[in-house]
Amino acid sequence: MSKTIKQAKMVKTKRQPFKLKPSETIDYKQVDILLSFSTEHGKIKSRRSTNLTLKQQRQLSKSIKRARYLRLLPFVISVEN
Repeated sequence: MSKTIKQAKMVKTKRQPFKLKPSETIDYKQVDILLSFSTEHGKIKSRRSTNLTLKQQRQLSKSIKRARYLRLLPFVISVEN
């Protein structure tokens, strides 16, 4: 005689931290927007954490790389202890 106990599943709702419309383009000159898509160490945030489409994520990474090359963004942000 075993009882089956159903546990309620915890459903996480996805937050959209960065609101971008699918038709909106990301430009390398928009430094403030590009900084919000990078970590405090300067890495590009993943698509899973930013909730962007594949096309937007490719556009974002290309824009960040262009901005780094033109020295609008730093390649690495040093964190002092």
